[in-house]
Amino acid sequence: MIKQGKNTIYCDECNAEIKQTKNLIETKHLNNGIQIRFFRCKACGTKYLVDVTDRELREKVIKLNKWSEQHKKALDIVIDGMSKEELKKLAILVDETAFNMDKLQEEIKVTKAELKEKYGGEL
Repeated sequence: MIKQGKNTIYCDECNAEIKQTKNLIETKHLNNGIQIRFFRCKACGTKYLVDVTDRELREKVIKLNKWSEQHKKALDIVIDGMSKEELKKLAILVDETAFNMDKLQEEIKVTKAELKEKYGGEL
């Protein structure tokens, strides 16, 4: 694994500093919709895996981001003047969204690990 200091990454192989730029991460596309994100040491070419995703995983991440936005909006609703019934519905919505987000985050975590294991060698 790479050595990392404050905002500085060093290559394990040659100990060169790897500058963190917006173009650091590269993406390799496989025919079956798999995307492998990685970066490499400019000095020696050693590659470091960032993550591996497939279409389904990317869709889950988009869904999670939408739910997260909805959850934030629900939490920001002003509750002054709301009826008990409205407050109850809001609480249920917030709880359901939080539960679904937690479940989806766990699915994403498991899938990412499986994809890294399966396709990490494709670098």
